[in-house]
Amino acid sequence: MFARALEKLYMRLSGPRACRERRVPDLFDGHAYRSIDEFYAACQPYFDRPREFYRAPLEQDSLELRPTNERPSSAGYTPCAFDSPLVSDWPANNVVPFKWFRETATRSKTMVLFVPGWGRSNQSFEIEMCARLLGHGVDAGLLTVPFHQARAPAGTRSGEFFISANLFWTVANFRQLTVEIRSLIRFMRERYEHVGLLGMSSGAFQAGLASDCEAVDVLFTLVGGCDVAGITWHGAATQWIRRDLEGRGVTQDELGRAWSIADQAILGRHCRARFRKHYIARYDGIVPTEYQLRLWEAYGRPDRLDLQVSHVSLFFSLPRIVDDMAAFMRRCW
Repeated sequence: MFARALEKLYMRLSGPRACRERRVPDLFDGHAYRSIDEFYAACQPYFDRPREFYRAPLEQDSLELRPTNERPSSAGYTPCAFDSPLVSDWPANNVVPFKWFRETATRSKTMVLFVPGWGRSNQSFEIEMCARLLGHGVDAGLLTVPFHQARAPAGTRSGEFFISANLFWTVANFRQLTVEIRSLIRFMRERYEHVGLLGMSSGAFQAGLASDCEAVDVLFTLVGGCDVAGITWHGAATQWIRRDLEGRGVTQDELGRAWSIADQAILGRHCRARFRKHYIARYDGIVPTEYQLRLWEAYGRPDRLDLQVSHVSLFFSLPRIVDDMAAFMRRCW
């Protein structure tokens, strides 16, 4: 009861949400699709070849990860940045801030790349998780999601442009983040013996997509799900998108077709992670628990830990989750 009440209070205090950018036409790679069915037909061949869809126009062999002028943090990370392999129309969104948590004295053999969720105004929770991983001797890398925090164009809310009723633009944003994760995986492969992914909430979508394209040693899914259309239609945080879509005459089934190329319900069979573990919130109304369980099924029922929390009260389980992740990796290698 406490978990659900806290989640409802959070949603009430979050206030109204909307994407003030309406894409007309809603282009994808410069092409205006006449219908959802036409876009679906164009994407369908990639259901068997996701690596070809989630790539930059020119594959980059190396990533230039450069330090920034920001002072190193007491939390244990070095502030860095790199240029996104896929550019958007907003310059602020094309530079990716990256927090590299590493212990220089005792070099770790393991790197976990953390992909945060949608709509986060800051990274306090994620920084705490990465710092705790570092305390276990595991280096961590914290990405910044497109159109969030420093990547949000001036005058926009963090995450406002990332997921919206602009259907094809949303897929393009998912692809941009997935390509960025892929580039970081390749970069870290040259520096670590083990490279893993941690995807939280909507970040689990793109972490999963990246694992369909790149081999990783471990994939941690934290309150993430599949059936992206179902989550959007029934999740507490996305009701404004549903209303916008219904106002445009888009049904849940049509949304599912439009976003099928971004759905692990379809692509999860390609997952290349050697080890996988799911963290399920039993009282989640934002990524409803049934969709988290569907993703667990899509990945072949790997190890999982059920948490008696909601999406929002997950914070109180943070120490337990990180301890479990560290123990899981020790068992795996």
